[in-house]
Amino acid sequence: MEIARVALRRHRKSWGVEVTLKEGGVRRYRYGSEAQARYFAAIFELGPRWLPPVPPRSRRRSRAGASSAGRAAGEPGQAP
Repeated sequence: MEIARVALRRHRKSWGVEVTLKEGGVRRYRYGSEAQARYFAAIFELGPRWLPPVPPRSRRRSRAGASSAGRAAGEPGQAP
């Protein structure tokens, strides 16, 4: 798997790395800090033989969709 291009991206408060493959695919990785994203961008620039799998996109739960009764009852995952 050969890498054609590595780009550091910032989206709102998060950082990511976009890896474009010579075969035409694109892989996007998200990181918690700019330092982590820069570190992994440098690693990808070295051209590793293996790329980590991209985690599946998580579906965010809408705050508007949550019931107020569930929040009052202290459902798991809800802040008090």
